[in-house]
Amino acid sequence: MVALKEELKPFVDQIYDTTRGNIIGIKKGTNSNAPKIAIVAHMDQIGLTVFNIDQTGFIRFKKIGGIVSKALQGQQVRILTENGPVFGVIGLKPGHVTPAAEANIIPPVEEMYIDVGARSREETHKLGISIGFPISYNMKPLELSYGHIATPSLDDVCGLVTLIILAREFHKNHPLSTIYYVGTVEEEIGLRGAEVALNGLEVDIALAIDTTTAGFQPDVNMRELIYEVGKGPAINIAELGTGIRFSSQLLVKWLRTVAEKYKIPHQVAYQHGGTDAMALMQTGSGIPSCSIALPRNYSHSPIETFQLKDFENLILLIEKAIIDVKEDFNLHRI
Repeated sequence: MVALKEELKPFVDQIYDTTRGNIIGIKKGTNSNAPKIAIVAHMDQIGLTVFNIDQTGFIRFKKIGGIVSKALQGQQVRILTENGPVFGVIGLKPGHVTPAAEANIIPPVEEMYIDVGARSREETHKLGISIGFPISYNMKPLELSYGHIATPSLDDVCGLVTLIILAREFHKNHPLSTIYYVGTVEEEIGLRGAEVALNGLEVDIALAIDTTTAGFQPDVNMRELIYEVGKGPAINIAELGTGIRFSSQLLVKWLRTVAEKYKIPHQVAYQHGGTDAMALMQTGSGIPSCSIALPRNYSHSPIETFQLKDFENLILLIEKAIIDVKEDFNLHRI
């Protein structure tokens, strides 16, 4: 949160954080009658939290968000303490003494543990580790071939980077619209920051920038996942969360028209899982909202993989769309 606030500060007219933890940066437009636009990205990520420390110093943990259990064992992790990170590994039973019947079974999270090198509860406490501290993957981005990058926490680092790049661009080339750059908390555990982020703000349009699950990998049926990495950013018609919630179709049409006008590769389909847009559209009397997403494979794992060109086109699409907004932009459905 602090990093986003510091990055945005030179490029906005006002910036502050709310008691809920959201970050709000405001850049005034050149036309007060043009629609005011919120660009929203969430600052949290999936991860783990310290649940218990046993007598021998091993740490038991719980999930935060929809982390994939089968991606956990054998991973390096960082426990984020008040004195800095403490590194550990998620252990697993030695292969030499694992019965064949267990060898290919993923144990429940309750049976997993983290080894930080301590051999007593006291030694673990001396490292500054306490119950409730967050835990993240300890893995660096990896550049693959043909412009692909694998990295943890793409969801939603890509959205936050988009906010910063657009803030820099609109600081030089002012759009008609006033822009609200919004970093939200707790998206991964229920869109909770977005539920209150726009309260009290004069916002006419809300765009949530996130990632979306893509197919085109051997273990995914393309009847279930339409989006593909490498075919451009995703404009979400609707989101399939606990139910189905449709984006503002006026905004979908606007984004599609801009993409076609500037020949920006893009995809249009349904998002699996919800984004902040689902909560933003329930703000006030109902703010027209839509999510735009970066397709990625291996979602909610430490190797989320995307193509750099898709990311560049995601930023370009939002930039061009905002520049194209005029004073007479109609947001009414009838």
